[in-house]
Amino acid sequence: MRTRAWLGLSVLAACSDPLPSPSTVDVLRILALTTATPEVRPGAAIAVRAVWADPVGGRRIRWRWRLCDPGVVDDPRVCARASGATELASGEVDRVEVVAARLTLRPAETERTWVVYAIACPGADAVIDPGEARLVCPRGDGSEAFRRVTVRATAPLNRPPGIAAWSIERAGSSTPLEDGAAVSVGQLVACDGDCPALTLALTPSRDAAEALDGGAESLLASVYVGSGTVTPPRVVTDPGVVAPMVARWTPGRVVLGGEVARVWAVLRDQRGGEAVRAVTITAR
Repeated sequence: MRTRAWLGLSVLAACSDPLPSPSTVDVLRILALTTATPEVRPGAAIAVRAVWADPVGGRRIRWRWRLCDPGVVDDPRVCARASGATELASGEVDRVEVVAARLTLRPAETERTWVVYAIACPGADAVIDPGEARLVCPRGDGSEAFRRVTVRATAPLNRPPGIAAWSIERAGSSTPLEDGAAVSVGQLVACDGDCPALTLALTPSRDAAEALDGGAESLLASVYVGSGTVTPPRVVTDPGVVAPMVARWTPGRVVLGGEVARVWAVLRDQRGGEAVRAVTITAR
């Protein structure tokens, strides 16, 4: 079996802007395309949901979803081309279901990797740019992403890696982070541009790194924040190693009694599995 590195999500450049910063969500961004079934048997359907953020707020985001087979070129960007992809859904829908009939194998094949592609545009539908012959956001301020999904006839199917714990630490005090919660963190001081760093620690579950080509998977954790910077923005383990994955977050501004930032963590393995957590951090 040929192994691809980090089969899950790849975020492409905004429609006409340079690549956004690795950790700071200061423009509309798709952070992950998640599915509970990154690998399936022939004849199974999948559901894919976008994890995204728009710091502007209140805008109507228009989506376009596609499915394609990158073939021998193994380039998922073909999904955005004028032809060669199957339209899945469009409109204000940040999730899609890929029906079983579309995820197939050819005769004598034991596996095939398909690509699910999404592009999100504020207030307008994505269109084909005549010069580039691919989908773009008309105003140049959108975000696009893809994820691979493997149809496998034999061998064990990959499952998303579990997250055992996630916490934020400051001045010797650790606060657990519950997915979807607003978490108030003590020991913070009011600051603006010169804020002290906090430690974010993500602990994968013991079975998060599964078998891979006679060895074991590596894991990759990405952290995104609505304000400030993260160092490093991504942490990668050695194959088979399951241990806390630590990054330091320096908020851009802290106002006591108010919201500091939205924070996301995405844990990925090497075969398309991923788990996402998100919290809103407030200061006491």
